[in-house]
Amino acid sequence: MLDILNFIVGSTSTLLSAVAIYLYIVLWKKDKTDGSYDVFDSFYKDILVIGIEHPELRNTDLTLDFKKEFSGNERVKYEAYAFLSINFCETLYDRGNENLMHSWQDVIFVEYSIHKTWFGQPENKLKYKPEFIDFLEKMTTEKSSRY
Repeated sequence: MLDILNFIVGSTSTLLSAVAIYLYIVLWKKDKTDGSYDVFDSFYKDILVIGIEHPELRNTDLTLDFKKEFSGNERVKYEAYAFLSINFCETLYDRGNENLMHSWQDVIFVEYSIHKTWFGQPENKLKYKPEFIDFLEKMTTEKSSRY
């Protein structure tokens, strides 16, 4: 019984953290002022902290087949985390700042690589602008051709 209660509390706190970060990003996106890099660093640190607390959310052995590997609340938690991570990447893209993109393109590539199966689902692609989808596909092709 205690294990179930711990699981519920842990899952709930993670989901609430993800929602809080997402809402913060949405509100920040509305501002559209050129903020400093430390704002992005802070957002990304929060995303990574969740991933450290729940490493399964960043484990590509699991995320690349997330429908098989996660079920129930664990799948809900993973999908919320994937949405949060990719939404952060779209926020970077939306800034349209060449220097910012130069600094963060590898992070965007890593996040997309971790969550590309989730992102590839038709219902999830609908959450993003076609320009951002094209950017990810082009970036992936360019980076993959280097290796």
